[in-house]
Amino acid sequence: MAGKVATANILVVEDQRAVAGALRMRLRGLGYDVAGIAKDGNEAIEKAGQLRPDLILMDIRLGDGMDGIEAAHRIRAQYDIPVVYVSAYADPALLDRARATEPAGFINKPFTTKDLLTTINLALHRQRQAKKARAPEEEPAGEGVITTDRVGLITFVNRHAEDLTSWSRDSLLGQPLAGVLSRLYGVAREDAAAIIRRALTTSEEQMLARSAEHNSDRLVALTDRRGERFGVALHLTSVMTHVVEPAALASMQQTMHALRFVFDQLPMGVVVVDNELKLLHCNRQAEGILTKSTVLALSDGYLSATDAADGLRLQALVAAAGERASREAAPDVTSEICALDVPGHDRRLVFVATPVPSETNALVALLVFESPGYRELSTPVLNQIYGLTRAEAKLVQSLAQGFSLEQAAHHLGIAVNTARTHLKHIFSKTGAKRQSELIHEVETGPAAFPIKLTRRH
Repeated sequence: MAGKVATANILVVEDQRAVAGALRMRLRGLGYDVAGIAKDGNEAIEKAGQLRPDLILMDIRLGDGMDGIEAAHRIRAQYDIPVVYVSAYADPALLDRARATEPAGFINKPFTTKDLLTTINLALHRQRQAKKARAPEEEPAGEGVITTDRVGLITFVNRHAEDLTSWSRDSLLGQPLAGVLSRLYGVAREDAAAIIRRALTTSEEQMLARSAEHNSDRLVALTDRRGERFGVALHLTSVMTHVVEPAALASMQQTMHALRFVFDQLPMGVVVVDNELKLLHCNRQAEGILTKSTVLALSDGYLSATDAADGLRLQALVAAAGERASREAAPDVTSEICALDVPGHDRRLVFVATPVPSETNALVALLVFESPGYRELSTPVLNQIYGLTRAEAKLVQSLAQGFSLEQAAHHLGIAVNTARTHLKHIFSKTGAKRQSELIHEVETGPAAFPIKLTRRH
């Protein structure tokens, strides 16, 4: 049997005082330090943030209000503290909810001292191994935290948040966070609601400004280990940074809302990822592609391909685009392109990767569209916008479907040298310098939209 870990601090969450006291005595007898005892879910979350124990023993049933599973869900998302459930209940639905929070272990009542010791030691060992693989994130000293459920109602307020806002926890619990944001930051209630929706629907951190003394607050989505969002967390800090006036903040937020609206109108998917394929933003068309696609997958917030070889091609595409951002001047950055076959269909998913220069990790905007696509590039539109001949337009359409120049020539029944001559003329007329840049131009420019142009007489 594994040896005891005398330095481990454990938080006990149990609504029955006598049971909690007996458990504390057993833990101390085994050599553990009991950091504290919490009687309900809210107190458990607060003490987890204050005490930062090494482990939490959580009773699933906690009387009225938040149960142990919901409390564990939020603690794991905010503080990444391992939770071991203690329960006498074996209801299948309850156990399914508990497993979804990825607990460090289960202890069924009644349990033996050996059960308790073995489960705790195993949970602590796993947590130590996990910490070796990644640096733990430190919560800023004196940070206030307010969390909500999926519909934006406040579920938790810590003591620092009470001090920083001058509002008691009891007065805030169950209230809409939009009203709190409106009062704290001087924005209209509908704008506050829009900020919360953005935090819930994207991975983007929303920065908020209270005043010159308190102006580095953050609103972030709360996600479980499966990447599912179950609420938002408002982090309040007294650390001073640059001053952002509420009016300027509201203007920036309106601008971002307008840009997202425009992206949602594009007829192809727009996905923004970092160099590790972490999904940072996607427009409405991309959401539809991800939902229906048998080629792409989204796991724990990361974009991947269902086929391993396709996954490597996608990673190589993003890596190549990222390299361009580091070696090419911003105005001259060009794109990379690749196409993945859709199994069982005569279609492809075409990706055009455009790097977004950054001082830190390079971001990449992926344009994703099905080939032959949601709509085929119109020959008359290509003619009127770029002055392409019918033969040149046909070549562009073939290239946009993901064909190489040689494949396109064979598809059109022309010689490869003829196709090269056409391509030179196309480059001259569109201003593109290479094939990937040409596809990027026609798929994101006016020719990409389902518009109807009329000739002027």
